[in-house]
Amino acid sequence: MPDMDMSSPHHDHAAMEREEEIKKMKRKLIIGGILSIFIFLGSFPEWFPFVPKILNNNWLLFLLTTPVQFWVGSQFYSGLKLVVKYRTADMNTLIAIGTLSAYFYSAGVTIFPAFFSEGGIKPALYFDTSAIIIVLILLGKYFEALMKGRASEAIKKLIGLQPKTAKIVKDGREIEIPIADVVVGDLIVVRPGERIPVDGKIIEGDSEIDESMITGESMPVHKTAGSLVIGSTINKFGTFTFRTTKIGKDTILSQIIKMVDADSAFGRLGFFLFCPCGICGGCVDFCRLVVLRPCSRFYFCTY
Repeated sequence: MPDMDMSSPHHDHAAMEREEEIKKMKRKLIIGGILSIFIFLGSFPEWFPFVPKILNNNWLLFLLTTPVQFWVGSQFYSGLKLVVKYRTADMNTLIAIGTLSAYFYSAGVTIFPAFFSEGGIKPALYFDTSAIIIVLILLGKYFEALMKGRASEAIKKLIGLQPKTAKIVKDGREIEIPIADVVVGDLIVVRPGERIPVDGKIIEGDSEIDESMITGESMPVHKTAGSLVIGSTINKFGTFTFRTTKIGKDTILSQIIKMVDADSAFGRLGFFLFCPCGICGGCVDFCRLVVLRPCSRFYFCTY
């Protein structure tokens, strides 16, 4: 059967870690969301005249944004480590660079307003941009973590459907052996109410098989000699003998588990999917420096 064991202590520990991570993300989302609302309201007093004027203070916006940038968005800085260590980038790199650029520019405007105000142009603040981007992307990460948790539970339930033993016919006698010891070609006997251990083809007897866990069809399917049976489906009435055709990771149930597991994570493919992000990020930074630098002192990021 599949190599994974969802009932193992290792899986339980991983599930606990995932639950703790989800709780941590939820806590960050709540705090970051509340702070972002205040930051957004304070950044656009002309849109929200009912907001107290104290919220339109650059220093207050700076203080409100700082925990969102460096605590709520802390997980995105792992992308910067990739740039330094492996000279590559992923989506986290773009998020970190983009939000840090907005944050540090706005912090510079707040701390050194005279420098940015030369030329009579009032520079803009982008604290709201940084905070809202971080919170919205973290919200997506939160939903992704929830979906992965549900997929993991679905896999656990599927694996729980697999019988632990099988009754094989050997030298005219029935012998009950662990499912891991079954090999292709073994003759297996299945009686009413039992789950079929592995995939195979009936060679003797007939029965009604409940395949709803695979097909979704609630009505039992009549099976006779020559019919294929699927591992972990339920034998409803008759007794039959079948020859094993697929075991372990080759069974239909194992393939379903594999697809569910693969759908919940990128795996190695994710690395190659995110490689273009590094190229894109580099191009964006190059264009920013070349095109905007000559006029950045007076006109960059201004209303």
